[in-house]
Amino acid sequence: MIALKLLLLLATCAGAEKLTNVKGQVALVTGGAQGIGYAAVEALLHAGIRGVTIVDLNITKGKTAARALNLKNGSGRVVFIPADVSNESQLEDAFKISLQHWKGLDIVVNNAGTSNETNWKAAINTNVVGTLQGTFLGFRYMSKGKGGKGGVIVNVASIAALGNEFYISPVYSATKSFILGLGRTLGHQVYYDYNEVRIVTVCPGLTRSDLVSGDSIKSRMSNALVPNLPDIAVKAVANGVFQSSRNVGEGIRMVIEDGSNGSVWVIEDDEPPYEVDFPDRKAMRKKDP
Repeated sequence: MIALKLLLLLATCAGAEKLTNVKGQVALVTGGAQGIGYAAVEALLHAGIRGVTIVDLNITKGKTAARALNLKNGSGRVVFIPADVSNESQLEDAFKISLQHWKGLDIVVNNAGTSNETNWKAAINTNVVGTLQGTFLGFRYMSKGKGGKGGVIVNVASIAALGNEFYISPVYSATKSFILGLGRTLGHQVYYDYNEVRIVTVCPGLTRSDLVSGDSIKSRMSNALVPNLPDIAVKAVANGVFQSSRNVGEGIRMVIEDGSNGSVWVIEDDEPPYEVDFPDRKAMRKKDP
């Protein structure tokens, strides 16, 4: 009888690590004014979410996005708050305003990101500092241990974090590797036991956006180490297989509902997300010839 009760308890705890349904929930999505972030907001709205806060640095696009989404999905379901995710006080103010407006927070999607090999400090501030601050704020305002209801954080990394295919963007790849490592470590059970906040990492493949147009890529590539690297980058991207941002947005919605704590998911080739399994480091030890 004791063993049966223990099994039931374990099953209950395991099930608690999944949201199962976004309907009636509240989300905050950074970088939600366009691209993957916008597509994620759309997917959540289609799934019946109660409300979404878009946080974005671009005020014009943010207002336009909120207006279009409310017109399409029902008035008052989306609000826009301008903020720079790398600015701690601006981002925290956005969280506070969102909480005050919706009277709750259940989902945080840290999607805001950029690729800039010439101004690599700006890329680190947005991708690393911004994601880290959004993650900590998500824990702060959703943690059951601190009076919240629990929830889920989705951090958007990239397949660039899983290999060296993105050799043309070493800084970008490094920032996405940081996001991957952050999610895997904060996904440890010790954090969930206290906070009841799941953290899930998604790694999109090549996705159509303004960031991957030929002129945009060339302007953001550095030739400091290889003189013709910008031209190499344009050719490499031109030969790539791209997916729609809508596929990534729907994939994010799926992992919010089904992704276990600490899990990592790849979304590519216009296919549903698949989970990545990381082998033990000793299994990766190179064999002697």
